[in-house]
Amino acid sequence: MASTRLPGKPLLPFHGLPMIEHVRRRVVMSGSFAEVAVATCDTEIARPVESFGGTVIMTSPKNQSASDRVAEAVDQLNATHVVNVQGDEILVLPEDLTRMARAISQSPEVPAWNALAAIERREELSDRSLVKCVVSTSNQVLFCSRDFSFLPFKDTNFEPVRNVLGILGYTRSFLKRFQEMGRTPLELLESVDQSRIVESDEILQGVNFSRGYPGINESREIAIVSRYLEQDPRQRLVLDRILAQ
Repeated sequence: MASTRLPGKPLLPFHGLPMIEHVRRRVVMSGSFAEVAVATCDTEIARPVESFGGTVIMTSPKNQSASDRVAEAVDQLNATHVVNVQGDEILVLPEDLTRMARAISQSPEVPAWNALAAIERREELSDRSLVKCVVSTSNQVLFCSRDFSFLPFKDTNFEPVRNVLGILGYTRSFLKRFQEMGRTPLELLESVDQSRIVESDEILQGVNFSRGYPGINESREIAIVSRYLEQDPRQRLVLDRILAQ
């Protein structure tokens, strides 16, 4: 609720539902998870989620990152692995969440995973509301930043730079290590959770999603997301299923 760029954004209304409920229903719709819970420190978020029948885990308001919040919440879950779908990923496709679950099942020993998507427009390289990364030949995340405009790309092939989506997977044991690591220089510089993982020499394995739909970080993105919900054929199908619940 205390987002500095867009206060109260989890409760932004879309088609009669708050954004956080859209996200929760998409996760449930994927059918890939044994349990789905919303981790929050805000009763303003908890109340509507519970009114729709969702499970809520209340966490401390002192957590400094989304991953710290998940690390606290996992104490109340009976799970070896957890996927963190951040509450502003309103356009995440259920089938892409299945990709994440499948990647974890195939390599359960990897400590952490992150959803990635191809960069489609040069303007995304300098858009600081989007986190980008450089990946290795095995799709392992090597470095994260909000601005890659300094790279002199000559065409529309932006490899090996990818968009980083707000969807991460972790082993339970790694989440505990994450809490103990302490915040790292690049994480502090740009407020990117993933930098703490990479700077601490932990493996962060990329999982390619079908597309990098925008989340909502700033008010200008509300209209963009609304257009996708109305005009993108796949998004429209998902929306119709959500509203039918």
